[in-house]
Amino acid sequence: MEKYYIITNPLKDKDLTVTNRIAGYLGSRGMTVKGNMVAGSVCRKHESYTNPADIEDDTRCVIVIGGDGTLIQAARDLRNKDIPMIGVNLGNLGFLAEIEKDSVEETLDMLIRDDFTIESRMMLTGCIYRNQEKIQENIALNDIVFGRSGTLRVVDFKVYVNRKFLKQYSADGIIITTPTGSTAYNLSAGGPILEPCANIIAITPICSHSLGSRSIVFSTDSVIQIEICEDRHLEENETKVYFDGNASFALQTGDRIEITKSVLDTKIIKLNRLSFIEVLHKKLLG
Repeated sequence: MEKYYIITNPLKDKDLTVTNRIAGYLGSRGMTVKGNMVAGSVCRKHESYTNPADIEDDTRCVIVIGGDGTLIQAARDLRNKDIPMIGVNLGNLGFLAEIEKDSVEETLDMLIRDDFTIESRMMLTGCIYRNQEKIQENIALNDIVFGRSGTLRVVDFKVYVNRKFLKQYSADGIIITTPTGSTAYNLSAGGPILEPCANIIAITPICSHSLGSRSIVFSTDSVIQIEICEDRHLEENETKVYFDGNASFALQTGDRIEITKSVLDTKIIKLNRLSFIEVLHKKLLG
């Protein structure tokens, strides 16, 4: 009997209509269904939508109900589990969460009969060093962003690639994005759209005070380092680093952040037969 796990964002599916619909349909087809909001599931308290300990390793698929943000958080939570995920879009654009609630049963039938492909999406690892000592490490599926946490002033920072100095920026911040994250904050900041399964990393300055500042794309074997410069405007530095717009860490002058391709990845189930270009046209250009 195949096992499925449902992760529900209760802010998106407030009355659990979609959750119960999916759980009921899978149950009627002889599947075992558990989840953070599914009746009968044993779910321990966790700071996010679910606890990885609640998901058995032989689970066939994790179904994430909410939107792209919910799926990104689930990917971070389950980064050490080799289980493919698929999203049900109750949000807006839905580049990752491709299932629409009006076609749930059709989609579930495709899952049951193995009518899908699996894409491996790269992730980023960010390590923060202070006085040559690593003090923090985290992971991101979409992006790692540096910016001001308080007063609306520019941030001064230096960027190095493979230990070589690239440029010093005065900007609102900078985005280091995966291809998956290229259609998120990176796109809003004027960065390039990247094919989602490509092995590249892009850096995009945010509102740089230099007319010559543009996004730059690097291969995934590159090591990107960002050094926080002395704050010229305030006595205390108010810079933070954000992982997927969620987990954050306060930085000090002289801190250095090293960003590399993670050894982990996220497996996304794809049912849509549309190419990336067709999806891009439908979501953004149509």
